[in-house]
Amino acid sequence: MKNIKSISAKRTGFYGTLIALNCMLLGLAHPATAEKPTEESQAANPNYGLPTHRRDGGSRNGNSCVADAENDSLVALIPEKTLGFNASTSPKLFFYVPPVSNQKTLEFVLRNEQDELLYEAFLTTEGQGIMSVEVPADIYSQQLETEQNYHWYLSMICNPQQRSRDIVVEGWMRQEAIDMNAKQELDSADTLEKAELYNQHGFWYDAVSVLAEGHNSNEEQPMIQDKWSELLQSVGLADLASEPFIESELVQN
Repeated sequence: MKNIKSISAKRTGFYGTLIALNCMLLGLAHPATAEKPTEESQAANPNYGLPTHRRDGGSRNGNSCVADAENDSLVALIPEKTLGFNASTSPKLFFYVPPVSNQKTLEFVLRNEQDELLYEAFLTTEGQGIMSVEVPADIYSQQLETEQNYHWYLSMICNPQQRSRDIVVEGWMRQEAIDMNAKQELDSADTLEKAELYNQHGFWYDAVSVLAEGHNSNEEQPMIQDKWSELLQSVGLADLASEPFIESELVQN
């Protein structure tokens, strides 16, 4: 009887172990709660699922907004499917403006994720070339927060009475604090080094701004142009690297 009880006890222990293992496997296959996204998974989807539309070209419904509609588009100088990060509290965005039939008004709009209007500005330009739009520092200090996504639009107004004919590009920006080590490197870096550091750390808007501002430097200009071309080529915009910079005039904000 003692042996029978011993065998029975062993069987009970064996089956108990099997049940415990099955529960563990079921738990792995069907976790009770979703895990928090890791940095690696966020890096694999850097746009956070937010849509971008960096190129819009041609006239709509037969209007003559763009002088050469077949070959030219309004283009935002941003990566095609990546949320743009910025460290600056007064970031600049850059756009290629195609040849236009006459002077056009452009509208820049910035909204939060709740679609609330935070900033709006109207600018004029005659094209053709690369223009910048700066988000004022006081907008950031008063209304924008770090680790939040903000939706921007730039519209070329072809007909003020028919805004459905606007040519529009859109994207997202997200302000993040740059880490102390990178900040210390930036403090002692030249223009090219700053652009490279910003790009390495994922701050696209800052990298573009540094190089755009560096075009005024006579000494480094050839090297800056090379880096500018390299940066735009990395996001599929090599065709715009040789376009000149043009001025735009703020008419209302």
